[in-house]
Amino acid sequence: MPRSAKLFIATLLLTACLLPGTAAATSAPRSCHSADLHYPADLFAPNGPRIFGVFGLRIAHGPCTTAHHVAQDWMRRFETAFRAGRTIVPRSVDGFRFKTLPAHEAQEFRERGQMGTTTIWFDYRIPNG
Repeated sequence: MPRSAKLFIATLLLTACLLPGTAAATSAPRSCHSADLHYPADLFAPNGPRIFGVFGLRIAHGPCTTAHHVAQDWMRRFETAFRAGRTIVPRSVDGFRFKTLPAHEAQEFRERGQMGTTTIWFDYRIPNG
């Protein structure tokens, strides 16, 4: 086998080995803007600190617009049930299947939603009154 053919095969194998590493690097979760999904501690003081709502919104294998829309719909469904006197955590929203993860803080729901290869994570903090 000529030297140039061996060099070509070696280069081809090296390139093939590097491709999966590159794909994995692009699939890392990215943070998304969620400030408009926060609400103040005292709803009657609109200028108060916005310490409740969706925080830490992240997505892997998808755009932030999808993460934002799904988190907003999840929040609406949770709040509708909560106002009706039920603490029901939505399990399915917009095609995403949600699982509640162990909380790190009081009054917090840590959620992970998956649909296909797309995964969304967020923390939802609720007031206690």
